[in-house]
Amino acid sequence: MPPLEPLPPDHVLTRTFYLIREFPGRHASPEIWVEAAPPDAELAEGMPFRALNDGVTPVVIGGNDWAAAWAVDEWGAPLMPVGRGLAGERQREYALRFGINLVMHVLTGNYKSDQVHVPALLERLGQ
Repeated sequence: MPPLEPLPPDHVLTRTFYLIREFPGRHASPEIWVEAAPPDAELAEGMPFRALNDGVTPVVIGGNDWAAAWAVDEWGAPLMPVGRGLAGERQREYALRFGINLVMHVLTGNYKSDQVHVPALLERLGQ
């Protein structure tokens, strides 16, 4: 197991697809842990997050029970309760948003870090 650190506020998981600051699941604990950056890691110019493992965090640990918040039956009805009433449904929505961010992060790696080059690429293409 690699060394861990609390999820930094500038981590790519906060903006892989959805812009989010919280990562609730069935529970809403603020403690999320990811692989720690090496002590000698430097921030790349124009990128507020670390370029580590091709930009992919190989470990995400939290006690929010995301899988239970995502679980649905064959008709699409939630299997587990999340919060109470409308607030619970909002919490479930944020859990789904986190799940999408997590999958996008795993599948695309550091594509968000490549976004800093978009203006230069468009300029080179003449657009």
